[in-house]
Amino acid sequence: MDDLYYTLLLKDLGCSSNAARVCALYLADDLTFKRDFKTIDGSLTAALRFVFAKTGLESGLSERIRAIVNILKNAGDIAQELIETRCHRGADIAAKMRFSTQVQDGIRNHDEHWNGTGKPEQRIGNTIPLNAQIALLSQVINIFHTEGGRKAALREIRQRAGTWFDPSLVAIFERLAVDPGFWADLTSDSLAATVFALPSGQRSTHVDEGYLDDIAQAFSDVFDARSSFTADHSARVTLYADIIAEQLGYSAPHRRWLRRGAA
Repeated sequence: MDDLYYTLLLKDLGCSSNAARVCALYLADDLTFKRDFKTIDGSLTAALRFVFAKTGLESGLSERIRAIVNILKNAGDIAQELIETRCHRGADIAAKMRFSTQVQDGIRNHDEHWNGTGKPEQRIGNTIPLNAQIALLSQVINIFHTEGGRKAALREIRQRAGTWFDPSLVAIFERLAVDPGFWADLTSDSLAATVFALPSGQRSTHVDEGYLDDIAQAFSDVFDARSSFTADHSARVTLYADIIAEQLGYSAPHRRWLRRGAA
């Protein structure tokens, strides 16, 4: 349960790593684009409609046409690249923060589908870690519930049973969905407090100085991954801060504290 809990909280840890790439490919704001893309039904027809409707809306006609042609021509490679980058980057950052192998695998395989059509490794069936299966199922439930209510969420999950999702997991969800309290929790103002009050959220771990350094480095990796322009920015700032602090005669513990802040 602890591994599942942190897989769910950290499933999008690597999302910043493809932000600039999405902007460049689709000539669109990556946050809006990613949010809206999650609301389509996953079919090729829906994906094509989305590309035509969302790509380069604020760009010139010729630039927009070039972008759409490139996407249509290289759609498979583009999707593989974006998802592989996000999934592996997220798993690597989770490893740096010393989360378990199960958490790392849950993040890495978050976009795999039950029938083998997912990414990045086209895993099939129970070769997909259960934490990853539950994370994707929960994500789709939340997206369609937020957009269209419980009926929309149920309809979407049923349609993807056997393709995206293990039918037995869908059956479990359908049993849970009968309980009105299940949906009430999702829309409650105290949702965050409820989540962090769960037993897995109450566990504590001893963190030494080295662990704090790793956590600071992991945060810097998340932010620096947004684009080629910010690559290693935090690392350079950390180096400069340490050099300056050394010249000022700061003690080793104070310099370490500054390096974490810079990261």
